[in-house]
Amino acid sequence: MTTKTIELDLFQENIKHLSTDELGNFIAITSRNRIVLSDRTIPLELGVDIVMAKIINEEKILIVLHHSTSIENALIIDYTGRSYARFNIGTSINDIKINGKKIIVSYFDEGVLRGDKPDCDALAVFNHKGEQVFGFNSGNVQNPLIDCYCAANLGNGKIVFNGYGNFLLQELDLNNFNLASYKIPPLCIGARSVSAKADNIIFHSTYEDKTSFFIWNLQTDEFYSIDSEFKNLQSTENGIFYQVNRKSFTIINPLES
Repeated sequence: MTTKTIELDLFQENIKHLSTDELGNFIAITSRNRIVLSDRTIPLELGVDIVMAKIINEEKILIVLHHSTSIENALIIDYTGRSYARFNIGTSINDIKINGKKIIVSYFDEGVLRGDKPDCDALAVFNHKGEQVFGFNSGNVQNPLIDCYCAANLGNGKIVFNGYGNFLLQELDLNNFNLASYKIPPLCIGARSVSAKADNIIFHSTYEDKTSFFIWNLQTDEFYSIDSEFKNLQSTENGIFYQVNRKSFTIINPLES
């Protein structure tokens, strides 16, 4: 396992939210609601209260607003702050993943049980216009999720996700929205974070073990664990996880030695 800590140049403010890719290209929201990016020397200040943000591509970013005056609480903007789309992304967001031209959002049980769209779908997919193009629970009335614990990009336009309800690993093809399901190894049930590399699905923070990594190969069914001392990790691409601190974050690669 290898780790790398990246320090942010913050003075009298801390990290409120941060997301990164496997290379450490990050976007952070500070306690002063400034948007700090790894490849920009000047922070972006929009004058709004921001909950979270994700880099969409080299031209656009997604931001989610806190206590928006409108039901449309998400903005797709460029790096100057110019808005391209505004839409309702929900309020009980667990995580957001970007996969090509799709935005994938997972939701906590509080939003699913409240019954409002899009949260009630447990996992929703949006395009870059902010239009919802898929909702898991809407198409799975007999076998819904109550809480989407985690999601990861699998490659080839696919994602995997699972949660409380049916406890299966769901594989979703974002090109045609076909679903496939896999029975999860018992030790992986309840995982709060997941990443994928090739055919390996890496789980972290399960019901029974809050610190170990569990590696499961979808093709060969090989299964093993890696001990660690990390808790409450977030996931990014290619089997990488990260932990956010007050003024820094640490990238963890459990498969690298």
